[in-house]
Amino acid sequence: MLLTKEQLKLLKKGNVSKDAAKTMERVQQDYRAASTAEKKAVVALMGQHINTLYRVYNTGIVGARIALALAQTLNVTPFYYTGETDERGPADDKAILAFLEAKGYKALLKELDAKPAKRKYTRKPKEEAAPAAETTVQEAAAEPLAETCEECGEAEMEDVLEITLAFPDDPEMNQAVAELTETEAAELLHTLFIRAKGGGDAKLLLDVVKRCLLR
Repeated sequence: MLLTKEQLKLLKKGNVSKDAAKTMERVQQDYRAASTAEKKAVVALMGQHINTLYRVYNTGIVGARIALALAQTLNVTPFYYTGETDERGPADDKAILAFLEAKGYKALLKELDAKPAKRKYTRKPKEEAAPAAETTVQEAAAEPLAETCEECGEAEMEDVLEITLAFPDDPEMNQAVAELTETEAAELLHTLFIRAKGGGDAKLLLDVVKRCLLR
């Protein structure tokens, strides 16, 4: 479960650090060691000017938005950046949910719990008529795949994997996508493989990327 930029905006800007010295050292060390692509991802996700991040270097004061942006991008539990643990555990669903609950964001937790499952399997009938009106993104993506399989003599394939993913659509993210180089994309893909080991949305996203590359 990865929080979007819009969901992070719901978090207050107050300090959540429990140990300023550890926060200063860890945020500075991890951000400086991150790749260029990861640095851009952190800034885009936290939705604040980069100077806000630099202030953490000098004060040890960190908001939940910055802690989670770093945690999700670098796959490190947010409690590590607030100085509440010395273990660099993964930023998996359990860690993120525990962090939100500990910081008093029960309303956001309810919102996340109320969301429908993002991954489901459905069986497509053999002689299903094409819809006359709207066509979902999942159906549109599945149609070319079905045609290809039939050409290969695999017309019996009936299972269709439907996946719903939400992507931020704002100027900063669009610019970051447009400027992303092949080298940076490779670095992000490597990071995604590491994050996927912790399960959650990262594992699902990696599965989608692999399927896109193999189509």
